[in-house]
Amino acid sequence: MTRTALVVGAGVFGLATAHALALRGWSVRVLDPNEPGTEGASSAETRILRLAHGTDDWYTGLAHRATALWRELERESGRRLLLPTGVLTLGPRDGDDWERASAARLRRLGAPVETLTGDAVTRRFPGFDGGGTGTALFEPEAGVLLARAAVRALAASARERGAELLRAAAVPDGGTAVVDGEPLRAGLTVWAVGPALPALFPGLTSVRPYRQDSWYVRPRGPWAKGETGVESGGRPAWLDREHGCYGIPAVGELGVKVVPDVETDPRAATDPAPGEIPHALRDYLRARLPHLADSPVLRREVCSYALTPDEHFLLARHPGRRDVWLVGGDSGHGFKHGPAWGEYVADVVEGRCAPAARFALR
Repeated sequence: MTRTALVVGAGVFGLATAHALALRGWSVRVLDPNEPGTEGASSAETRILRLAHGTDDWYTGLAHRATALWRELERESGRRLLLPTGVLTLGPRDGDDWERASAARLRRLGAPVETLTGDAVTRRFPGFDGGGTGTALFEPEAGVLLARAAVRALAASARERGAELLRAAAVPDGGTAVVDGEPLRAGLTVWAVGPALPALFPGLTSVRPYRQDSWYVRPRGPWAKGETGVESGGRPAWLDREHGCYGIPAVGELGVKVVPDVETDPRAATDPAPGEIPHALRDYLRARLPHLADSPVLRREVCSYALTPDEHFLLARHPGRRDVWLVGGDSGHGFKHGPAWGEYVADVVEGRCAPAARFALR
């Protein structure tokens, strides 16, 4: 007997789950009002893919598995999805051993990794001033996911395996998906609607939406040299834990992406014009990326996320409905895990394993 699944949401979590279920022989339908990669939390141009997660072996292993799956999807689609720029994590000057703990776990996985001093960062990566950095971590085989292209490739692969992607907006009625007043029946329903989850299921979860504003600035100095990659200019993607910022080197015509790691109310006004970046972010560029200190803004990008209190993902049954699952809470670090998380979700909903306690409703 054919097992049927309805997945509501065509972001990376929803599509990865649909893809994994379709691979296992399920008859899968995916509902979303938008085409994959055009709107919502998974429609940004780029995302960072790193393995480092401090002492957390589970997320480290998941990112390692996801890297292999993104590479498989590259080969299948014939499209470039993961740019091996390397990822540099700049630790706080006072140190908390996060970088060293990450390095130990990556070495156990056999993943290349280096630890560096702040002075070594300045010498090794011409675009950075490593002053004030504690221990830095460099992952040479990590990099940048072309997120919009990756979502579209994932959607195409799911279709190839028989998943049906439908343009429709669904609302829940006791967990059942309803479209235009008509309930859609399936043996399994998965709600993977990103930041919309708390609005659709009020009071059921403490997931809340937030956004981060990203700015793309014109590449200058070493940031403007050659192709993206550490071997030609020393320009990796980076996470700056000392200053609470992260960024991505110029990809195509996008410019250098710089993001302050702060929350913004998703209801706040957004200006479609590039405008000017906040003074604090301009000060950050002067301190850490001096070649970009006065670079003009090329564009602004608004990224939506779904945050849980402890920043773990959400994977839980709807109370009272064994056939309905809630999936989400990317908390800003979910995209890179996408295909491996989809495998895990499929394992859980098929009963192959119980969901870890960290993913419970909260």
